Amino acid sequence: MAHSIGRAVHNQHGILVCAADITVVNSYGSVALLVKPPNALPFPVSMARQAATEAPMDGCWNWMPRV
Repeated sequence: MAHSIGRAVHNQHGILVCAADITVVNSYGSVALLVKPPNALPFPVSMARQAATEAPMDGCWNWMPRV
């Protein structure tokens, strides 16, 4: 899948997996996210990289699993 503006992803924030939206695709492979933690205000992350595997990695994003 190609990452593009508006796509929904998961972002690992510490031990919490949060929903996030891609807001910018940077030319060097990272993306900017609007992270939406449960029971808290959304916050921006400016340079998030995709996790190397499907396993969550702190500070990285992954595609949401298909159900």
